[in-house]
Amino acid sequence: MLNKWKIVIGVVGSLVLIAALVPQVALAQGGPGEKGRATSGFADRRGGSNGNGSSIYSDGTLDPEEEQALLMALDDEYKALATYLGVMDQFGQVAPFVSIARAEEQHIAALERLFDRYGLEVPENEWLGNTPAFDVVVDACVAGAQAEIDNAALYNQLFSMVDNPDIVRVFTRLSEASEYSHLPAFSSCADGDGAYMPDAGLGSRAGGPGGRRGGR
Repeated sequence: MLNKWKIVIGVVGSLVLIAALVPQVALAQGGPGEKGRATSGFADRRGGSNGNGSSIYSDGTLDPEEEQALLMALDDEYKALATYLGVMDQFGQVAPFVSIARAEEQHIAALERLFDRYGLEVPENEWLGNTPAFDVVVDACVAGAQAEIDNAALYNQLFSMVDNPDIVRVFTRLSEASEYSHLPAFSSCADGDGAYMPDAGLGSRAGGPGGRRGGR
C-alpha cells in the first residue's frame, strides 16, 4: 500500500511540473497571437525597431532644424550644379564636369524626394547664371575640388541637425559621393589631368542638367 501511494504522489508531481512548464514554453515561442510576426529583428510596420531599439523609418514629422538642414543641403547642391554648368558653358563638355554635373542632378533629385515626402516646397535654383567664370579649366577644377571639400564639411555639420533616418541616409550617401568620388576627380584635374570630352549628349543650361529647379 505504501508503494502504491508513492506511485500516485509521483504521478501527481509530474503533472504539476508539466502544467508549470507549458506557459513558459508558449511564452518562449511567442504565445497566442504571435503567429506571423516578423522574426528577423525588424518590426513589420512603419516606425518599427531594427532590433537594437532604434527606428529604421522616419516617423513622418520634421522639426524646424531638420527643415533648415534640408534647405541648406539643397542650396549647396544647387550651387555646385550651377557652377559646373557654367564651366561647361565656358569650355564645352570638359571632364570631369560632365559626369559630376549628372551626379549633382541625382543628388538634387534625392533631396527633392525628401522635400516631397515631408510636404516641403522645393525652391528654385537661384545659382543658375550666378556663378564665377574661370580663365582656364584647371582653375575651375581647383574651385570644384574646394567646393566638394566644403560640401562634405557642410554635411558633417548638418548631421547634428537631423534625426530622421531617411534624411541621415541621404545625407550620408551625398557626403560620401563628394568626398570619395567628386573630390578625387577634381583633384586629379587640378593637377593638370583635365581634358576635353566629346559632346556626351549633355545640352546647354536650358535643355541639359539643371533645367527646372536645377534638377530632374
